[in-house]
Amino acid sequence: MSAVRNIMKNFARNAELDEFLRSQIGDAGYGGAEVQKTPVGTRITIFVTRPGLVIGRRGVGIRALTEQIEKKFELQNPQVSVLEIEVPELDPQVMCNKIAHLVSRGTAFRRAALWTMNSIMGAGAMGAEISISGKLRSERAHHEKYRDGVVPKSGETAKRIVREAKQDVLLKMGLYGVKVKIAIKDAIPPEVEIKELTPEDAKAIETAQITVDAEASVKTEPVIEQMITAPEPEVKKEVKAEAAQAAEVEVKPEATVHVEKTEAKEEKEKTEPREKTKAETEKSSKPKSERKKKAVGGESKSENPES
Repeated sequence: MSAVRNIMKNFARNAELDEFLRSQIGDAGYGGAEVQKTPVGTRITIFVTRPGLVIGRRGVGIRALTEQIEKKFELQNPQVSVLEIEVPELDPQVMCNKIAHLVSRGTAFRRAALWTMNSIMGAGAMGAEISISGKLRSERAHHEKYRDGVVPKSGETAKRIVREAKQDVLLKMGLYGVKVKIAIKDAIPPEVEIKELTPEDAKAIETAQITVDAEASVKTEPVIEQMITAPEPEVKKEVKAEAAQAAEVEVKPEATVHVEKTEAKEEKEKTEPREKTKAETEKSSKPKSERKKKAVGGESKSENPES
């Protein structure tokens, strides 16, 4: 099946479902239904004015309605939910059903239309239009329109704020067609009015501007003074003391001389023991006879001066 045929089939099924629900729960103030396909199944949301009549005691009514929909329309796992319409007078489908119900019970079509118009405008609508067509007064069909307030006919405004619904009624004289249009006031942003500037308003604006300028100047002056007379950043005492000691050590020449002397002493101490060890080794290497000779020679030399 092509995509176009599939779409046409869905539209036809939705129309049949709408007629079925209108015939089954019309007394509950039926206001339309929405059908959505989900991966789990088909979700059907029904809008009514009296949901208690649809749900029934302990959900008996809604379970029976779900079974009927599943069998008649061959929907897999239908999930039916019921929502209440907050303001029925602003729902065109509910108003269409109301007019059709009144006409079917023998009420004059003009009276039914005027009653419905008053209730719509009393609910706060921006405008409403009701048209009824068919064999109203004679054998020839014609239509009559009843309008109140403002109802846009074309443009983006009409698409956004105007809601429309249709309903057919079968009577002895033939088929009647009911059409209702309601313009919702809250669907568009409020109107903006441009007022002329009066002398009093001009004076008030001038005084406000002067006060704002004065406050701005007062706030900027202390900031400038602080920037000019900004104190020097404080330095910790410990940091100052360490810096002074480092400067003294670098400036005094005595400290460098003392360091050089200590280094020279250390070098001498290291070299002296080496010389002593060399002399001792030489003495120990000479034989004993030479040592005796030197000792005898030394004694004779010491005796001669005495003589």
